[in-house]
Amino acid sequence: MRRSLGIIILLLSVQLTLAQNNLFPRLGGQRAGTSSFSFLKIDINARAHGMAGSYTAIANDASSLFWNPAGAAQISNSMEIMVDQSQWIADFQLSSFAGVWKLGKVHHIGLSALALYAPPTEITTEYQPHGTGEYFNYGDMLLGLTYALRMTDRFSFGLTTKLVEEQLADLQMRSILLDLGTYYNTGYKDLRFAVSLLNFGSPARPDGFYVNADSVETEYEAFSPPTIFRLGVAHEWLQSSRHEFTSSIQLNHPVDNAENISVGFEYGMGQLIFLRGGKIFGDEIRSWSVGLGVKWAGFSFDYSYADMADLNRSEHLSLGWSF
Repeated sequence: MRRSLGIIILLLSVQLTLAQNNLFPRLGGQRAGTSSFSFLKIDINARAHGMAGSYTAIANDASSLFWNPAGAAQISNSMEIMVDQSQWIADFQLSSFAGVWKLGKVHHIGLSALALYAPPTEITTEYQPHGTGEYFNYGDMLLGLTYALRMTDRFSFGLTTKLVEEQLADLQMRSILLDLGTYYNTGYKDLRFAVSLLNFGSPARPDGFYVNADSVETEYEAFSPPTIFRLGVAHEWLQSSRHEFTSSIQLNHPVDNAENISVGFEYGMGQLIFLRGGKIFGDEIRSWSVGLGVKWAGFSFDYSYADMADLNRSEHLSLGWSF
């Protein structure tokens, strides 16, 4: 027990130290739009999306690979799979996959993939504002491998290594990033804490060179990935065979924007139908969200809708299977 407690304190100390030092400068909104691979900031899974992203301390399904890798160790089934499809802003489409396999009693392996893509866009110029007849493509991709360990009956740890790539016309950029997560159940009425550090890695720049004003080949500027530190608390206020009510509050500290707080809830009826809602405080774009879920015989269906202010809205549709 003392050894486990020491490991918990060490891991949490490492994460809090990373969050409080220069990795997370307190420049708030002044750093908006200064990171690369911005697609990594999109919420994955309709259940999490419907709770306004307040999901780090709840994540206990396959989608935990995108939120808190330690949550994968909370899965009790031999295998769990999730696919998610989102209608994103400006006609973008987002597709994602997550699968978790339980190996033995305490080891879990996860595979994740994501693709963000848009229809081919026609090139315009100053002299041809209505189009040149030529088109360019834009797309993002993620492939991740996760290992999660249930160290005790209350504490779990997870680590994800992921390859990310972004392509805009002839420009291509890729990098290797890490996710780190911890999950701790206090043992008091399912009160639990979770900490995650996502998208940690070195700055990345597009491949190749460009010719500057002095006709000299120059490397493109490098930008840091959208690293984010999250601290969440979740609690079941009501839990029975007929009714469930879960609430969650989460502090989000991104490297490229101001801190914000997300709050979410989930109400379940008969372990069959689930109603969800949430709100984000301190975010100029994202506001409130709602969601609906159905579970039956190892199968789950979830839908969510979120208000995006001037960017209109975003919707998610997720399907899950447990074996």
